[in-house]
Amino acid sequence: MTAYVIVAVTVGAALARPTFGPIRVQPQAAALFGAALMILAGALPLATAAGALGFLWRPVTTIVSLMVITLIAERAGLFGLVAWWVAKRADGDGVRLFTYLFLAGTATGALFTNDAAVLILTPLVFQLVEDIKQPGWQRVNKVPYYFAVLYVANVVGAFVTSNPINIVVSQWFGIGFLEYAGWMMLPAATSIAVSYVGLRISFRHTIPAGFRRVQQVPKVERPRFLIASACILLLTLAGFFSEPITGIPTAYVAAGGAALLFLVNHVAGGRTVDVVRGVSWDVIGFVIGMFLVAQGLRTSGLTDAGGQFIGVALRAGEAAATLVTGLTAGVFSAVLNNHPVASMTAMTIGDLQLDGMTTRVLALSALIGGDLGPRMLPIGSLAALMWFRILRGKGVHIPYAQYVRLGVPITLIAIVLSVLVLNLEFAIAGLR
Repeated sequence: MTAYVIVAVTVGAALARPTFGPIRVQPQAAALFGAALMILAGALPLATAAGALGFLWRPVTTIVSLMVITLIAERAGLFGLVAWWVAKRADGDGVRLFTYLFLAGTATGALFTNDAAVLILTPLVFQLVEDIKQPGWQRVNKVPYYFAVLYVANVVGAFVTSNPINIVVSQWFGIGFLEYAGWMMLPAATSIAVSYVGLRISFRHTIPAGFRRVQQVPKVERPRFLIASACILLLTLAGFFSEPITGIPTAYVAAGGAALLFLVNHVAGGRTVDVVRGVSWDVIGFVIGMFLVAQGLRTSGLTDAGGQFIGVALRAGEAAATLVTGLTAGVFSAVLNNHPVASMTAMTIGDLQLDGMTTRVLALSALIGGDLGPRMLPIGSLAALMWFRILRGKGVHIPYAQYVRLGVPITLIAIVLSVLVLNLEFAIAGLR
């Protein structure tokens, strides 16, 4: 019972962010405090906590490295150049601009994690919209472009690197970069298509017909720095895809790419300390804290109860179980945040000791729900919370009601169709 109370306090504090005097509790502080309470209350033995931290070093290394890579690429001017190119290609067509921003954002989020995509693209798109808006544009004409950024951050991750929860859960089950991509590319494409169509229908009356064309190419102050950064990015991506050949895990490839970019940044006159400060350490603290809280729940028997629930669903067939798992993970991710839900679901599935194929399809179904679920409620993911915070800082206030009204139907349809596609893939693989 103690563990459940600690979870309620942890999640409540992370979402409500209460104020104590001049101090406001942030999500990462709440998560780490919850982990400490689990240990102090005896719900999480020190040996178990140490084992969890030993497991987390690779996922955390991957996440930090990807953030460093994204930050240095942004400082080199790469993303600003991409934004200009997108606007140039759209050629004054507002709907085409929406489509291109959605596709460019999808690629960025898939490769550099959703949190990094939101941090980089939200202010970039905000500034782009301010630069190209025409006289007569209202707030409603700008909002579709902001939602395009958010939704590309919360689609099914085509790669392990697309979402921190993908990194953690894939490491838990020993799923490599290419194996993950092989199973999740089609479900990801399905979720992307559903999300795009859903947004287009929802904003069909407010996406502006045209915008002011961009003319001047953005000035790149250090072109050699930009070229070197782009080359290292390509090499890092090649390293991800060549893991089965080289045997080098994703974490080491990401760390190597980050180290090379640190060197290039230093040679170009950038300060390493500025990059380190720019890393979203709050995300790292939240991931670690919530994983330890989930371990405490596992020790307290919650995953056993979850396993019984999945076991009941499995009696109706594997397809039914994957759909139940995906929808359950999605709903709970929306309500509790996808980080603790992903960790608890992974532990639950792992403890069932099913055959390898069933374990993988259930784990990937849970990730589909975890990746998409946060779009139903704004508290579901750190990416969404950062999106709201960045826009509020620029004077843009998106009503929570609008977020929920858009998110619930689009997300539920995306989860169901994505899980069905995943089931079809496993069914075909089973026939071979």
